[in-house]
Amino acid sequence: MRTVPEILRWRARQHPDLCALRHQGRERSYAELDRGASRTANALLGLDVTPGERVCFLDKSHDDAVEALFGVGKAGGVFTPVNWRLAPPEIAYVLNDARSSVLLAGEEYRPVVEEIRPQLEHVRHVRFFGGDDPALDYAAWRDAASDEDPRCDTRESETVWQLYTSGTTGHPKGAELTHHNLVTAMSGAVQGFGGFRPGEVGLVSAPFYHIGGAGYALSGLMGGLTLVITREFVPAEILKLIPEHRINYTFWVPAMMLFLLQHDDCARTDFDSLRTILYGASPIPEDLLKQAIDTFGCEFVQAYGLTETTGAITLLPGSEHVPGSPRLRSCGKPVFGEEVRVVDGSGNEATPGSVGEIQIRGALVMKGYWGRSEATAEAIDADGWFRSGDAGYFDEDGFLYIHDRVKDMIVSGGENVYPAEVESVLFAHAGVSDVAVIGVPDERWGETVKAVVVCAEGASPSEKNLLDFCDGKLAGFKQPRSVDFVDELPRNPTGKILKRELRERYWAGKERGVN
Repeated sequence: MRTVPEILRWRARQHPDLCALRHQGRERSYAELDRGASRTANALLGLDVTPGERVCFLDKSHDDAVEALFGVGKAGGVFTPVNWRLAPPEIAYVLNDARSSVLLAGEEYRPVVEEIRPQLEHVRHVRFFGGDDPALDYAAWRDAASDEDPRCDTRESETVWQLYTSGTTGHPKGAELTHHNLVTAMSGAVQGFGGFRPGEVGLVSAPFYHIGGAGYALSGLMGGLTLVITREFVPAEILKLIPEHRINYTFWVPAMMLFLLQHDDCARTDFDSLRTILYGASPIPEDLLKQAIDTFGCEFVQAYGLTETTGAITLLPGSEHVPGSPRLRSCGKPVFGEEVRVVDGSGNEATPGSVGEIQIRGALVMKGYWGRSEATAEAIDADGWFRSGDAGYFDEDGFLYIHDRVKDMIVSGGENVYPAEVESVLFAHAGVSDVAVIGVPDERWGETVKAVVVCAEGASPSEKNLLDFCDGKLAGFKQPRSVDFVDELPRNPTGKILKRELRERYWAGKERGVN
C-alpha cells in the first residue's frame, strides 16, 4: 500500500461485506464505505477541488467523517480536521491558514460558521452533516455524485492529512502528514496492538482532530476491525457501549480512564471483551495505571509520540506492565524503523540516565509545518532529527522515560496548550501589566492552566474578572482555571520570564515536572 485510500480499497476487496462502522444505530460495510468515499471524492471534484487542496472538517466524530476522510484522499485533497473545542476566532484562523475553499461542518456548528463567515478568506463552499437545508446537506450532495473511484490519490510523498497543533507564537500550526507517514505508522500501530483480526471490534472515542482519534481509526480499518464511533467521550455512554458491542480495542488518554474509573457505573460494567487498551498523549500517574489495570483486566500498551511524528514512536508493551516494576513509568522502546535519541545541552547524545531533549528521526516524522518554513527548520534539523521539546532519558536497557518539558507547553487532559496564546489574550485586559501562564498539577486533568499576573498601575482586577475575560476568546481547555497576583515576574538578564522558577512552588514534592 502506498496511499491512505489504498487501505480502504484493499480492505473493501478482501472483506466487502464485513461491517466497517457502527454509529448511533447505523452500520456500514467496507464496500459501502469505499463507494461512499468515492462519491464524496467525485462531489469534491465537482467543486473544483485541486490536488493538494485542504478540505476542512469541523464536527464531532461520526461515520460520515470517516467516509469524508477517505473521500478527500481519493480526490487528491488534504483532510484537515479543525478542533471543534476552539473559540470562533480560533476556528476562523485555522480555516484561513489552511486556505481551503471547502468546509464540511456539523449542523451543530452552523451558528459558528455563520458568525465567522465574513472573516473567511477562502471558503466558497460549505456542506453540513444533517440539517434542514437540502441545498447544503452533505448526504444529498454526496449521493448526487458517481460512486466510480476517481483514483486521484497524490504521490506517497505528498501531504494527505493536516492536523493543527498549538503554536508557541500564539497561533496553531498545521503539521503535514504524508501518505507514507500514515501508511507506515498505521502498519506499526496494528502490530503494536498485537495484531488485529478482521471482525474484532474497536472503539473510537477520541476526536478526529487528534492523531489518537483519526490515526487510531485508520489503523483499525487497516486491520479489518469493526469500529464503533462515538461523537465525543461521555463516560456513561462508553461504559454502555463496551459490553453492548463487545469492544476488544480502544485508545484512551489518561484523563479518559480516570473519568471512567470515577463513574458510578464502572463497578457494574462487564469488561470481559476488552483485549488491549492503548493509552498515551500525556503522562499517567502510576496509581491511576494500576487501578485501570485492575479494573479493566486487559492488556495495556503505552504510546509516546506527537502529531508531528504521526503518533506513536515508542511503545511499552503489555508484558512490561508489571505491578511494582519501575518500567511502569517508562513509555517503552522506539517502534521499528524509528530512531530516537536524547541530546544534552551541548548537542551530544546523552548517556543512559542523563536527561536531555528527546529527538526523533525516521519515516514517521512529518513533512513540515504548512506555510511555516522557519518553524519547520527550527523543528527538524538538516539531518532530519525532529526536536520534540520534551525532556527525558533512556535507561541502560533502552527504555525511554519522560522527565519534563523543554518547552513551556501544558498538557491538560491530553490537549496541548501553549502559554503564549493564553498570555496574548490576558495582555489585552486593561488591568494586566505583565503575565505568565504555566501548568500546575491537577488530579483530574493532569495539569490545568494558571495565570500569574502583575496588575497595571492603579488597577486591581479580580480573579473572576480575568477568567471571565478569557471566556469566548479561547477554547475551554485553554482558559486559565486560576490566577495568582504578584508584584513582578522573575526574568533573566535578557528579559525572558523564568517559568521554571515560577512553577517550582506549585510542583514542590512532585518527582517529575509533568503530572
